[in-house]
Amino acid sequence: MQQRGSSWGVLLRGRIWWVLAALVTLSVLAPAASGASSHDDTPPQPLSATELNLDRPPGDYVIGAQDKLRIRVLELKDFGTEEEEVDANGQIDLPLVGTVTAAGKTTSQLQQEIAKLLGDRYLQSPHVSVSVTDSASQKVTVEGEVKNPGVFLMKGRTTLMMAISMAGGPTTNADLRKVAVIRVVNGQRRAAICDYKEITKGRAPDPLLEGNDTLVMDSSFARTAWSTLMQNLPIFSLLAYMR
Repeated sequence: MQQRGSSWGVLLRGRIWWVLAALVTLSVLAPAASGASSHDDTPPQPLSATELNLDRPPGDYVIGAQDKLRIRVLELKDFGTEEEEVDANGQIDLPLVGTVTAAGKTTSQLQQEIAKLLGDRYLQSPHVSVSVTDSASQKVTVEGEVKNPGVFLMKGRTTLMMAISMAGGPTTNADLRKVAVIRVVNGQRRAAICDYKEITKGRAPDPLLEGNDTLVMDSSFARTAWSTLMQNLPIFSLLAYMR
């Protein structure tokens, strides 16, 4: 009789293990499935390392919509604008020059373009200066396996490591080899996969971010499954009771 009861206990323990494994698997996969349905299903196109601005000079700011600019021309005292706001289409309207696209360009690139337009029409080798008086567009979204996901204001030159640090750093479930940088380029979603572990060790460049970039820290399936398993430890009390 005791042997039969022992056999039933072994069988029941085996079934509970199977149910527990299934629950853990479903709890890991369900959030991923629900998250996938809430986002754009169109996969982003690849984004090259060059487009991540790895070689952009420090402090060279990328202009965005709603940013406010101070634009001056040395040879034209009446040309200067103390506060020119970039409209929702990323454009500004300047005297003599007309409409110019500013969003997506660095301040030095915009300086060169305005100088060329003035040089072609009115002046010889004009000296143009462009500075940002108020930054409204420079925000980065950090999602996935970070401790404090959210939207963060970029103050000056911001790299991938800095953005993840603003989000509290990776969680214990993070896959440090896979951090996606998603960026809209000419209306198209583009993405690059970066190796955060190699970046922190100095073996890979730390890419510079632009306003409205999104970072997604991937999760390690094994670590997530183990974490979920540990959270369900009270279930093991049933197994202990059956011994």
